[in-house]
Amino acid sequence: MTTIDLTEFATLWFTDAVPVRMLWQGRRWRVSDRPTEPEGLYWGTHAPDFAAWRFQATDDAGVSRVFDVIRPNGAPHWTVAHVYD
Repeated sequence: MTTIDLTEFATLWFTDAVPVRMLWQGRRWRVSDRPTEPEGLYWGTHAPDFAAWRFQATDDAGVSRVFDVIRPNGAPHWTVAHVYD
């Protein structure tokens, strides 16, 4: 697992409220497996005050990784929180 500096913003595109594409670090990624809402990001006993997704994505070169992305409530951008090689 690679932990990313939480200033690493990503742009996500959605279909039916589910992520399908992402632009991150100048690379285009296509969501290549069913996205889930990652329970492991919900530390504590209270409902999170951010939205979160975990998904596998594949870039144009065929490299696949699993991403955890989060967006604090009210924030205009998504942040890549973790990348799993």
